[in-house]
Amino acid sequence: MTSGALCLIRLFPLLEVLESTVRQPVDEVIRGCLGSGEIADSVLIGLDEFCEAVGPLQDLDHPAFFEQSVASMALIAAGAGEVQSFSADARISEQAVGVWSTLTRLVKEQTQAPASPGIADFAELERSAQREDERALVSGERDPMAVTRRADQLALAGAAMTAELSKVSAVLGWRPSGPCGPQCAWPACGSSASNCVRRRAFRPQQTLAAQLWRKQGAESRPWYLISINLLAADDEPFELVTEIGTDGYELRKVAQYMDGRLVCVDRDHQLRGGVKLGSERVPSWAELEADDDVHVEETSAEFFERRWKEGLTGFIGH
Repeated sequence: MTSGALCLIRLFPLLEVLESTVRQPVDEVIRGCLGSGEIADSVLIGLDEFCEAVGPLQDLDHPAFFEQSVASMALIAAGAGEVQSFSADARISEQAVGVWSTLTRLVKEQTQAPASPGIADFAELERSAQREDERALVSGERDPMAVTRRADQLALAGAAMTAELSKVSAVLGWRPSGPCGPQCAWPACGSSASNCVRRRAFRPQQTLAAQLWRKQGAESRPWYLISINLLAADDEPFELVTEIGTDGYELRKVAQYMDGRLVCVDRDHQLRGGVKLGSERVPSWAELEADDDVHVEETSAEFFERRWKEGLTGFIGH
């Protein structure tokens, strides 16, 4: 993902200014994309775990938003992130402009002026830089060193960009942080802070990091799936909450109907009220997410057990 790697090079000074803990894995991705193409699983695990730890952010003025955005782009560049209908490079290019646009807007709002003297319009600079990238990529078809020269040029410009972004950081009052806040020592987390992300009871099993950990020998655990059928008929359950065993087969399942009625099935009672426990392995997470008619998400064992107990009564909330 050469074009994506060039966008990441321009974003790297932002990580430097933030003293971000994802600097090293992002740098590894850049090197892999522009060099051998080999990126270690440990690099992808670090990036994905950071993104999961930060979680969805509503405050776009928080440094973690920018760190998470860059980490997400690095995963896409590495061929491990969600691309949707866009090509990977196009998705990264679009996200990069979005990140720089957000940063420019924040500075303008902070200074309460139509334009910020001494602060560049980073989004416009990024659009211009992407046009230069495209020219280098086209030249690369006849000159194998064209992209390398472009990457070197961007790396040399990094010091000036770091100085520019240092002014931005001062304007915004940013301080080095982590997923848990200013005192976070990620990734060497001691789990001492009350809000430490590693103290969370719910640890999703279908994230990229969890899948890679299992690939490296980590123990598999049961996991829990919520699936909502967006096209369900009135006489069909619109929601299923399922416990899935380490062998990939359904263990227990609770079906919910629009009238609030719940039906439970398990290995001992595999068919009840028109609801049947699956007899085949549950599809991969990628296959589940690819179904446009069904919304899927992971949930916790605690949520499943609550729903199971409600299901035994026959109605939700009982």
